[in-house]
Amino acid sequence: MVSVRNGQPVVTDGPFLESKEYLGGFYLIDCENKERAIELALQIPDSGIEGLGVEVRQVMFADGQLEA
Repeated sequence: MVSVRNGQPVVTDGPFLESKEYLGGFYLIDCENKERAIELALQIPDSGIEGLGVEVRQVMFADGQLEA
């Protein structure tokens, strides 16, 4: 989960929220690595709202492989 608290980025590993309860939408981005995905997630306004955050999840490619 990515969020901004007191002007500083906060990145935590899980537990992930259950999407049936909290999913309000999603962004699908294509970027070179997890660090870049986190940078982009920090620009989403919800990351700065107390009690909210943005989950960053890796997606499987069409060939069935996950990028490390």
